[in-house]
Amino acid sequence: MITLTPPHNRATGPAPDASARTGPRAAGLPAPTAHELLAPCHALVIGVEGVITDTTRIHAAAWRRVFDAFLRQAEEPHPRTVRPFDPETDYRRYFQGRSRADGVRAFLAARGLGPPGEPRAPSGRDHRDEDGESVVRALAIQEDCLFGAYVGDHGVPVWPDSLRLVGALRRHARPVAAVSASHHAVALLDRAGVTHRFDALVDGTERTRIQSGGGPDPALLLEAARRLRATPARTAVVVAAPVWVTAAGRGGFGTVIGVDRSGRADHAVELYERGAAHVVRGLGELVPEG
Repeated sequence: MITLTPPHNRATGPAPDASARTGPRAAGLPAPTAHELLAPCHALVIGVEGVITDTTRIHAAAWRRVFDAFLRQAEEPHPRTVRPFDPETDYRRYFQGRSRADGVRAFLAARGLGPPGEPRAPSGRDHRDEDGESVVRALAIQEDCLFGAYVGDHGVPVWPDSLRLVGALRRHARPVAAVSASHHAVALLDRAGVTHRFDALVDGTERTRIQSGGGPDPALLLEAARRLRATPARTAVVVAAPVWVTAAGRGGFGTVIGVDRSGRADHAVELYERGAAHVVRGLGELVPEG
């Protein structure tokens, strides 16, 4: 069973003091308004996890359970190796915006259990003895099962402000696509009953077809813009994961907005440092007037 801590405050004001250290205010410029940010854009690509669905804390709790059990198996304990999984820092750094498998590889490499693509079991045996990819798959399946069980019991929580923004933009004839690195994102949105709200849906199942790589690869974002028949330069991207902000920058998207629902200044600063033009606590700030 997954045990969840209470969700963070769902305030929708701007991330506190983050842009004072980097971003528009660092240069002495007034923060742009929501209208100024989205007005030049003809279309929107919006992330699923942490932006549309309120599933970040569910995933983080599931990964914590998976890795705490896995790391306790270490035969030669080392503080870096067996340190408990941090559901905030570790999840955001290694998993948010990535597929399960890519996240596992990144996390294990950070803990000294093998370079990316070559994870080792905590016993110290290398990937040739342990078959590193089978370790990755096994851990990913465990998290998937825990997450699926929770969603099966409790449903898929959706942030209401995301649907308000999507509805408002579509009423203004600006199409919206949802994007995720997860292979299950479309099914998750379908379970939440919101797939009809979007003009296009792109998830991790498209990676092989469009030859998308791991990490901050803009291919999925570019595919979403293509399906909307919009150029990246006139498309806004709204995402919660720093790796997606980097990917949007590499893809040449005109406006990139970070979402920091937790209100953690360090998260907001990272979003700015990765290239976000603005960081918001909630999508209500972006809903156009009228």
